[in-house]
Amino acid sequence: MNATFFVSTVHGLEEELCAEIEALAEECNIRLCDTPRAESAGVEVRAPWSFCYALNLGLRCASRVLVEVAQAEVKTLSDVHSSLIGVDWSEFFSVDKTFIVNSSSSDKTISSSALNLKIKDAIADSFSNRTNRRPNIDKNDPLVRVMARLHRGLLIVSLDTTGIPLSVRGYRVSNQAAPMNELLAAGLLRMTGWHNLCRELQSETPKRVTFTRVSEAQTDKKSSDDYDSRQSLQRRIPGEIVLSPDFIDPMCGSGTLAIEAALMLLNRRPQLQRDNFAFEQLNLFSENTKRKFEPIRRALRGHELSLMQLFLRMNKYHTDALGREIDPHQVVSPILCFDQDRRALSAAQENAEAAGVSRLIRFEQRSIEKLKVGTQEGLIVMNPPYGVRMGEVESLKHDYKKIGDTLKQNCRGWQAWILTENESLARSVGLRATRRKKVFNGGLECLWLQYVLF
Repeated sequence: MNATFFVSTVHGLEEELCAEIEALAEECNIRLCDTPRAESAGVEVRAPWSFCYALNLGLRCASRVLVEVAQAEVKTLSDVHSSLIGVDWSEFFSVDKTFIVNSSSSDKTISSSALNLKIKDAIADSFSNRTNRRPNIDKNDPLVRVMARLHRGLLIVSLDTTGIPLSVRGYRVSNQAAPMNELLAAGLLRMTGWHNLCRELQSETPKRVTFTRVSEAQTDKKSSDDYDSRQSLQRRIPGEIVLSPDFIDPMCGSGTLAIEAALMLLNRRPQLQRDNFAFEQLNLFSENTKRKFEPIRRALRGHELSLMQLFLRMNKYHTDALGREIDPHQVVSPILCFDQDRRALSAAQENAEAAGVSRLIRFEQRSIEKLKVGTQEGLIVMNPPYGVRMGEVESLKHDYKKIGDTLKQNCRGWQAWILTENESLARSVGLRATRRKKVFNGGLECLWLQYVLF
């Protein structure tokens, strides 16, 4: 009836993924067995089997959904084999399915490569004992992926139910160098409170949404040398920051942040049209469970907004919640993307069209210095270059100073978020960050910095 799932993500997004899983369960009317628990680079949750389908269809901040099938205390490779050969693997997948084992081990006595081989042998021997046949390994395109994790003597073996990672949305038809991972973009947007605004726009009469500033006790005290100055800053920053559908990415690259923001506005799940998941190769789901799959898909699709619905509700939010005067006949795309690189802008436009959200995004070629806002509140996000070698970092400091000067002079009343890997570049912005979150972009530990512009 129930199973334990491990939903993987990137380091730093675990709390956001926990909240997203709980919201997804509520939206699909599925009761969880317990509260999702954040782990390293993922979330563990126990839920009905049908929730596996919802997790794969509905999550934005996840990469894979794994289902736990075996657990054992082991000290040696012999323990690994004896623990897993007794498992009836034919209950999970057929002998004619190709498979592969991917393992990670933090135990010094058992390497990941040795663990891979021993688990593979145990699975093959289990099949041989029961069916007199051994399944084949396929390193390139396996039908079944077995995932194992060994930490402090505890071996947990799971099966991948996802296949192609959920971060691969399918809309990236044109790339620039080092594009942002889609799931990371979605997680960063959740940290800004954007998802709360999008959720409120699901209502026909949306109410004012604010981002509540963290208290002084919650801020990173190591981030400032001047405690008194920081206290003074905290007193001047508004306790609540009004959220608006006005959204700007002035260094858009291939457009990932803007596209994910647009998909959230429409409440359109990026995997909802997909029908080739890894769980289709497994023998894990009863016919009764499978009958629940399509109602889950229909429920998620039923919460989507059409473009007309969205524009009507944004107009209502502007007039009723923000007190703005809006021409109801004037339709303005809420998301503005610009970049000084024509090729980057072209790639972003192609990707937005492939994602079906180009009507929500305006694209313009211009530099960061020409960033100006026309409303009292809104959200700016950007992922400027980091620099790798010292010479590159030094040359980028001037660019980061231009970012800070532009935000301070032209964007009063808005909040801005900047992703950077380099602390010295962050200082070059010349503004004090009001919130700091650590996340990993690829293998780089980065800071997602909030600036409230007042």
